[in-house]
Amino acid sequence: MKMEPQIARRIVRNALLSVLLYALPVLLMFATFYVTGQRPWEEKARQKAAQAAAVTKVKPQTR
Repeated sequence: MKMEPQIARRIVRNALLSVLLYALPVLLMFATFYVTGQRPWEEKARQKAAQAAAVTKVKPQTR
């Protein structure tokens, strides 16, 4: 059964709109990171490195 061109266009339009709405929060997040200069993933890596350094500096306990 052949689909009417008008229905096919509506399906494509709705699919593209859905993809845009799905991707919009991610795009806004990256735009915010770009504008503000924030890099949360780098901060987390720094915290992990600091914790690892603190653990290696701990003296072993003697009994």
